[in-house]
Amino acid sequence: MAARKKPSAGPAPRLGHGEFVAYPGGPTAIYDLLERLSEVAGDSPDFGTPGISLDRKRLTVRWHGELPERVLALLADPGFEVAVQQTPYRPGGLRAEAERLLREHPGVLAAATARPEGDGIEVLVPPAVAEPAGGADQAVAGISSDVPLFAEVGEAPPP
Repeated sequence: MAARKKPSAGPAPRLGHGEFVAYPGGPTAIYDLLERLSEVAGDSPDFGTPGISLDRKRLTVRWHGELPERVLALLADPGFEVAVQQTPYRPGGLRAEAERLLREHPGVLAAATARPEGDGIEVLVPPAVAEPAGGADQAVAGISSDVPLFAEVGEAPPP
C-alpha cells in the first residue's frame, strides 16, 4: 500500500513509486483515491506517476496500455475531474532502465529517473563531466538506451 507522507519544513522527502506527499488544505478525496489506486495498481509495470493539478481539482492517472477493470472501477465518478494519460513507454520498464543506466554509468550520471510523462528518462550529468564534453547531451551521447534520454547538468540531491 502506498504511504501518504506528510510534508515537513525541511527538504522534500524521497518518494518511491506509488508514494505521494499529501499537502495540508488539499481535497482529501484526491488523496484517498491515490491511496486506493496505489493499493490496486501500484505493483503494475503499466502504472505511471500520477499528477495533481496545481488547483488540486484534477487528478491525472498515467498508464501504459489498456486500463484494467479494477482501475476503471476506481476512477468512475470520484467527485472530481480525472484524466487518463497514456504513456508511450511502460513506466515499469522506464524505472528498470533508469536503474540500469545508473548501475552501468556511475562515472557519467549523477541520477536517472523515469519521466512522469512516460516518454523517457531524465538523467543528471555532474558539471565536472558535462563541461569537458561540451554539455549534458554530449556527455551522454555514448550511452546506449532504447528510450529517449533527457539530459541536464546537475548534482544528485543528498540521500
